[in-house]
Amino acid sequence: MPELPEVEIVKKNLEDKLKKQTIVFAKCHRETLRIPLSNSLSTHIIGARMMIFTRRGKYISIELNNQLTILIHLGMSGKIIINSMENRDKLTPAKHEHFTLLTKEGYSVHYIDARRFGLIDLYNSSEVHPLLRKMGPEPLVSSQALDKLCSELKKRANASKVPIKNLLLDQHIIAGLGNIYVCEALFLAKISPLRRFNTLSDLEILKLIKAIQSVLKQAIHAGGSSMRDYVHADGKKGNFQFCWYVYNRENQFCKRCLKFGKSNFIKRVKQSGRSSFYCEYCQH
Repeated sequence: MPELPEVEIVKKNLEDKLKKQTIVFAKCHRETLRIPLSNSLSTHIIGARMMIFTRRGKYISIELNNQLTILIHLGMSGKIIINSMENRDKLTPAKHEHFTLLTKEGYSVHYIDARRFGLIDLYNSSEVHPLLRKMGPEPLVSSQALDKLCSELKKRANASKVPIKNLLLDQHIIAGLGNIYVCEALFLAKISPLRRFNTLSDLEILKLIKAIQSVLKQAIHAGGSSMRDYVHADGKKGNFQFCWYVYNRENQFCKRCLKFGKSNFIKRVKQSGRSSFYCEYCQH
């Protein structure tokens, strides 16, 4: 599933190409994805200009100049491709393409999702979409807001006996994190994914938050992680998968331990149905 870095990059791609452009055509090619596609979606957005592009967790919002906002979630396998359109008469949906949008300025936007776990919805810009109302704080906050984020994490994580890995994947606790970057951040912070939250000191929580921010910033700089379906809006792949320390590296040497001449291996365990990758020797 695309996580915060990948969604941030797609949002930036959309903003760079489509800001202030006018929608002249929009069509849903199926009736439902994760939720039903609104029958009025196409009707209400044609003629509107795309003004403000934002990300909240793993969601992208495109605010239009008609007081409506498009909400997009890429799900497990969703991707958005932007093309320059020269001959619109020959435009036909690609395989697994569920939504198409054309702009007056000559761009086509294609939402493609093989597994159909993503969504596209429309809501009033003056409101907060129900899917965004109970989300936790954003991890990429300014340095001035770091203490507040740490206190929010402690306040929201009342179920302190839950393993820290499970807490970080809860979008109500902290927004936008997924399996890849939680595994990588815990490794950077030298904290085992099996640790209970109530065993972490205030210093360790602060260290973890800084590790999360560092990993996310590095991933965004590297273009995100491309495993199966994720690509940028121009079709290019990200490169952060080549920087992973633990994720998907079961039975490979721990890169940190090797620096100290120790041949320890990355281990994989299951937590709530998901794989956790870590080094049991340098993560405690």
